[in-house]
Amino acid sequence: MRHFTLMLVFLFVAGIGGALAQTRTVSGKVTSSQDGEGIPGVTVRIKGTTIGAITDLDGYYELNVRPDHRTLVFSYVSMKSQEVTLDNQTSINVILEPDVVLIDEVVVTALGISREKKALGYAVQDVKSDELVRAGATNAISSLAGKIAGVQINQIGGQIGAVRIHNQS
Repeated sequence: MRHFTLMLVFLFVAGIGGALAQTRTVSGKVTSSQDGEGIPGVTVRIKGTTIGAITDLDGYYELNVRPDHRTLVFSYVSMKSQEVTLDNQTSINVILEPDVVLIDEVVVTALGISREKKALGYAVQDVKSDELVRAGATNAISSLAGKIAGVQINQIGGQIGAVRIHNQS
């Protein structure tokens, strides 16, 4: 009985070692096509799974993959997602390109919910960036003074002081 138990423990340990030996580490760097610099915070995940990693401050990542994993997906806000086939590579460097998205058709409400302007059941006001620049204020909040109905903006404490925003409704 003792030999049988010892044999089972040996087989269990050998099985775990064999399973771990099948994984390999894939690493690399994700850079921007605009300036060639590393991009921090890029999501690198194995397609079809929840296994992934995030690039560090210099754009480097490291990920353990199994033989049945076939594709890596690289995604980042305002960049086009890219899929790369793994094959037997251990180093994969990726260059992400910017993805231009028009955001002037989207309204972000006070609760942080994004909706199309026509889908809202209330009035929405627009302030264009050139109007803020034309105002010539020292900061963007002060530039909004007098441009939005129902909002009162007061500067407190001189030229470098704070700004207070009041809702008049």
